[in-house]
Amino acid sequence: MFERDSKHELLAKEWDVLAAFGLTSYRQEELLAIDSSKLLDEVVCLETLQRIMPELGAPSLKVTASLVIKRVAFLALAPVLYAMSGFNKGLDGSLENSIFEYSLENRIWQSKMPLKDTSVSIWKGLDKEGRDIWRDEILHKVFAGHLTLLVEHFYRLTKVSRRILWENVAVRVFSIYEQRILAAVSEEKRAIAEADYAYLLDKNTTKLFGLNENPLTGFYRKKQLTALSEKPVRVRRTCCFYYQATDPAVYCGTCPVPLKKR
Repeated sequence: MFERDSKHELLAKEWDVLAAFGLTSYRQEELLAIDSSKLLDEVVCLETLQRIMPELGAPSLKVTASLVIKRVAFLALAPVLYAMSGFNKGLDGSLENSIFEYSLENRIWQSKMPLKDTSVSIWKGLDKEGRDIWRDEILHKVFAGHLTLLVEHFYRLTKVSRRILWENVAVRVFSIYEQRILAAVSEEKRAIAEADYAYLLDKNTTKLFGLNENPLTGFYRKKQLTALSEKPVRVRRTCCFYYQATDPAVYCGTCPVPLKKR
């Protein structure tokens, strides 16, 4: 069971973990921030991307949109997924509940993602079907109610490929589970976390994205050694354009571009 209408607060030790991923409470005094929902306004979104572009060192709005989605995906997903799979607690990661911060220093993001309401639902019980329903509500808010909306809007405004934007989201999901959640949860919670991760990658999992197909599945590839890696990596199918915002060019560790050049 879970208490849908009751308000619960994260424990102090849970806050400490999630704060490291960017979770924070809403602060009105932050200057370089807007309600995330305002990004769906075409004028506001373009003005915001244009403001961020020189701070990132990006050469175009297309590159800017790609790098912004990478940042937003981590800040939106890491606290929500960790709370769900690690603590059995549900945060509201919807666009309406989020604040988009865009502060940078020397081209490095300093932003977090405050939530207006940081209360949580708590899953209690052993009923798998009930937890599945609870999990869907959490995931639908952060995907269909946040990231899918931004992917579609950024695509329309900047013409950056949907595949690039969704792979940016996908690699965040992979790293959040593989490097953070599964590496940290207790053995008794590991099976739940693994099941949550598998559910997100299942090609039949589509409704929570608000799409006809799962946009993450096609990017989940077997890790492999490459000429540029010391350990197996999951080479991307698309390039996120990060190298275009660096001088001299710096490539992500899983970027396909330098491998093609070789």
